[in-house]
Amino acid sequence: MVKVDDKIGNVRLFKKHLRRLGLIGNRQQFSHEHIEMFESIKEYKIKNHTTWDFAFKRVLSSTEAIKNNDIPLMSTIFEDAQNKNEEILLEILKTLKRIEAKL
Repeated sequence: MVKVDDKIGNVRLFKKHLRRLGLIGNRQQFSHEHIEMFESIKEYKIKNHTTWDFAFKRVLSSTEAIKNNDIPLMSTIFEDAQNKNEEILLEILKTLKRIEAKL
């Protein structure tokens, strides 16, 4: 928060996006590169009058780090895990509906 001179909520959201993309670990501190990314995101947000979330997604998707072959793979794995979770939840819901119908 002090390094980027911004609110804690914005820093947490930034870390969340970095973790989702596999660019930072859970307890890892910001590197100089992360601080530069945050500053460019902040600049984009101000120039384009967008939300923080949109600015994070837009700028991070266009950086060179994300164009690396490993990052899309991690994003794909994350999306696949979400889809599997949705499938499991739908299966549980169907089972609960069947049980309810029997009652």
